[in-house]
Amino acid sequence: MLAIAYKPRRGTFACAHLEQPERLAVACGARLDCISVLRAEGIWTGHHRGLHLRAQRGDRHVPARVRAKGLRPRIHWDRIRFPGRSRTRVTVREALFCAMRCLPPDDLIAAIESAVHLRKISRAQALAVIRAAPRRLTAALTEVDTEFRAQSGYETKVRLWLRRAGHVVTPQFYVEGVGHLDNLVDGVLAVETDGAQHKETLEADHRRDLGTEARGIRVLRIDPGLVDRNWEQVLEVIERMIREAKHPSVTDSVRKRRKAHE
Repeated sequence: MLAIAYKPRRGTFACAHLEQPERLAVACGARLDCISVLRAEGIWTGHHRGLHLRAQRGDRHVPARVRAKGLRPRIHWDRIRFPGRSRTRVTVREALFCAMRCLPPDDLIAAIESAVHLRKISRAQALAVIRAAPRRLTAALTEVDTEFRAQSGYETKVRLWLRRAGHVVTPQFYVEGVGHLDNLVDGVLAVETDGAQHKETLEADHRRDLGTEARGIRVLRIDPGLVDRNWEQVLEVIERMIREAKHPSVTDSVRKRRKAHE
């Protein structure tokens, strides 16, 4: 669908450099909005897709144009709370505010932190978006790391879920001679969330892991897909490694029992 070269509506001019989602928005007499803007900016949206448009309230022609093009976007009609100058898309702040209705709370928190990390908005702007949030999200948004240290959406979700499981989590903990760890759990375990990597990156990560282990901190490096698909198993392994790191005598006794049976 997105490969079709839609023309802007009559009386509207669109530059050739516009990306396809923006062309679709202009063709419908609307602006790109919400998750669509966040994805276009490289900001975390989890697995959520689809075309989101912002139309002027009362413009009855937009739904007709959408149907005529065979599209099924989500159209947002609300007034603009964080305005901008672009006529093809809303601002990142407005997109984040709108995403409060379209993203689950954990993905929303990750999106806000991702936007600050990528420097799409400032820390002050992110806090303004949080303050403007509807009351139903007040409790959830208290879990946003106001230092905005996470460097990926998966780092944020791991932090959130581990804290809810009762663990103390420090994001981007600095280790002398090693660098920053994604999440330090209970002061004894570094949980590193890998992305797409090349051989050179893997070698560097292995050197970091060795340096971290040499300083008495255990390391667990997990694929991001396991965070979503197998979180219970991941949590079980994390908690076992924490117990072993905190109580090495327990690990020694298990080893002795195993040797006795061999």
